[in-house]
Amino acid sequence: MMNPKVSIVVPIYNGEKYIDNCINNIKRQTYQEFELILVDDGSTDNTAKICDSYAEDDKRIKVIHQKNKGLSAARNAGTRSALGEYLVYVDVDDDITNSLLEDNVLLAVKNDADVVMYNFWYYNVDTKEKKENLIGEDFVGNSEEFFKTFLIKAISHEVFNAPWNKLYKLSFLRDNNLKFFEEYPIYEDIIFGTKMFQFAEKIVVNDNMYYVYYVRSSGSLITKYVDGYFKSVSKFYSNALDYCSKYQENEEQKKKFAGLYVRLVTTNLKQISCNDKLDKEQKQELISNICNDELFKSALKTADLGPRKMFVKHFALTGNSKAVETMYKFLGNFR
Repeated sequence: MMNPKVSIVVPIYNGEKYIDNCINNIKRQTYQEFELILVDDGSTDNTAKICDSYAEDDKRIKVIHQKNKGLSAARNAGTRSALGEYLVYVDVDDDITNSLLEDNVLLAVKNDADVVMYNFWYYNVDTKEKKENLIGEDFVGNSEEFFKTFLIKAISHEVFNAPWNKLYKLSFLRDNNLKFFEEYPIYEDIIFGTKMFQFAEKIVVNDNMYYVYYVRSSGSLITKYVDGYFKSVSKFYSNALDYCSKYQENEEQKKKFAGLYVRLVTTNLKQISCNDKLDKEQKQELISNICNDELFKSALKTADLGPRKMFVKHFALTGNSKAVETMYKFLGNFR
């Protein structure tokens, strides 16, 4: 495969103000052997019309229209429709550099990689600050080498988490029936990642930046209480433990995943405690269910926790849900 085709999947929900920029970024790629799959996930603005217009003008672009089913379902629909040898996901409201495809396809072909990861920038929409996110080194190796020598670095720099900073061999995804779990409303990215890496046999990390991830705090699901949040992050952690169980020497990796899980859960506890739409009984029931969850309690015992989270650990392990609520409601600096 001298010039393998890449399928670019872009899920879109009410993204009319971002579509032009997104498609222009893709058209400017130095590597032009691609198909662009725009998945209109039941948009109610002019997304459908704009997407169809682009598809009429460029035979490389195709559009999928579906009822609103969420981000995971949109990515899955695009993946099912893909015809390329490789696949990348791009979110419509982010940016990519012109050489993303060329550089990473070259690495994938050269190393027969199942997945190539690359670095990115954070761009804070509120502060207009652009921040580099670099690991500091490349990696080429098999699954065990990655797990033992690079996984913790990948988690620490958040290149492990997202699906949009990776190029995948499409046959690898399909042969292993890898898809996004549509029943989980949040953190579908890291749920997918912890499943996907259980099957990846050849992994490459490209220590250059190609993607600009736009951080939009206002309105983000991550900053608001979401029904099903705890179920979602617990699925991630369960997948992570399955991943670690493949290898005998896994204590440090398990600690890293446990620490991430505890951080995500404590964010949820804070969201519940500070949510004015939940009454006192609802809050206590939700907090109590989390504190009594065996998976969460095991993670608290496994993770290396900072001094502030030791309070959460103590309250949770002793079942003191009222103390958890009080702490997060009146001492907002605890995270």
